[in-house]
Amino acid sequence: MSGRPWAVVCDFDGTATVEDLADGLSIAFAGAEAWHRAEAEFQAGAIPFEELLRRIFEPIRATPGQLRAFVREHGRFRPGFERLVRTCRERAIPFTLVSGGLDLYIEPALERLPADVREGLELRANHAERTATGLALTFPWKDAPGSCGTCGSCKGAVVKALQARGHRVVAVGDGNADRCAAREADLVFARGRLLDWCRRGGLPCEPFETLDTVADRVAALGTG
Repeated sequence: MSGRPWAVVCDFDGTATVEDLADGLSIAFAGAEAWHRAEAEFQAGAIPFEELLRRIFEPIRATPGQLRAFVREHGRFRPGFERLVRTCRERAIPFTLVSGGLDLYIEPALERLPADVREGLELRANHAERTATGLALTFPWKDAPGSCGTCGSCKGAVVKALQARGHRVVAVGDGNADRCAAREADLVFARGRLLDWCRRGGLPCEPFETLDTVADRVAALGTG
């Protein structure tokens, strides 16, 4: 048990990044009123996560240039992110960046990273393509084995898959969509709403603000 290698599953918006690019993008291009209305319905349990994403993203008609400009202005990675990915790569620890957001804005953000950091991670996210009327969303990981059935992209399923391959898993997150990963992971790092939820439910976790905290811990874990 103690000799199993480690893997890391990390959220993107608000965890790998300082700001939540998904929310910012929706507010900027689809309107604050639509975002607040959809978010309130989701938090109240009136709509599932997949419907939330459709409400806040499908009306967006921004051009690729506008999206990239937004990412350039707002896409700041959390201190310690590059170090965390490099630490994992140096120790042959798989690093999966798992997001309930869209590849449409995540991939341009990742392009700004040094090549060795980009090559050191795997991305799993929902997919979006531009149409004449806005964005068309698809959820390629929705029915992955072990999914909860309510997330557009269940992070818990990623944790379970890594564990099935023999890994112990570190989960890193900040929001409601990270709960499935936190429930299944062997070690949890949390901030924001996820930290509050873990503490209310008595789920063991370690708080963080910079990802240097996580990198230090991963370096100490080693590979076995």
